[in-house]
Amino acid sequence: MLALESHPRVFLLAKSGTSVPVRVHIDKRAKRVSVRIDPTAREAIATAPSPRYALDAIGFATERVDWIAERLGALPPPVAFKPGAYIPLRGVIHRLRHVETGRTVKVDRNLGPTPVLLIPGPKENFADKTRAFLRAAARIDFAERVAVHAETLKVKPRSIAIKDMRSRWGSCSSEGRLNFTWRLVCAPPFALDYVAAHEVAHLKEMNHSTRFWRQVEKCYPNWQEVRTWLHERGGVLHSIGD
Repeated sequence: MLALESHPRVFLLAKSGTSVPVRVHIDKRAKRVSVRIDPTAREAIATAPSPRYALDAIGFATERVDWIAERLGALPPPVAFKPGAYIPLRGVIHRLRHVETGRTVKVDRNLGPTPVLLIPGPKENFADKTRAFLRAAARIDFAERVAVHAETLKVKPRSIAIKDMRSRWGSCSSEGRLNFTWRLVCAPPFALDYVAAHEVAHLKEMNHSTRFWRQVEKCYPNWQEVRTWLHERGGVLHSIGD
């Protein structure tokens, strides 16, 4: 049996000679072994339903190593949070700039054609400060849109949490707890709005049945267009803040 605690990650070799990182993940809810791409961590995730099948999951990934290498190679280049970098905020490109004074991140639109995010504090805290600002902005936006959609469907979420989710844009637990990725605050507002509507609809239907999509449509009539946008272009969001 594979010792997952000491070997959580393996490297496979593709035909191209590329070394492909694969992380083993045990999920008791899984029905079978599977492989998916984690665009944020830039690695493949080989899932097994129990430690007993960990080697089977690695074997499954090995059979698909060339596909994994191709998918990882197609990911957009990472955008680090550092002075001078350009990142989108609510769909609008902003430039990051470090300032020595102040405690609050501010937006300055008078420094050129591109809005500037002024990130204060020690330079060693620059990335953390930027990420914290985006998480706070995401919390504000999600709280607003969730409230609107919850009123539409006459439901009440138990809580809202902003996380760095790797495989989902959002989730809804059986207890009514809503989770969202902060990265959606970088996208145009319609993407965040749709995901908020999607998860609120799960408070009525914990599935993806026709009944569920009817609830989504009550909140966001053009949900199909946005779902397609996220499928085709949402991957870029995972490159932000690597």
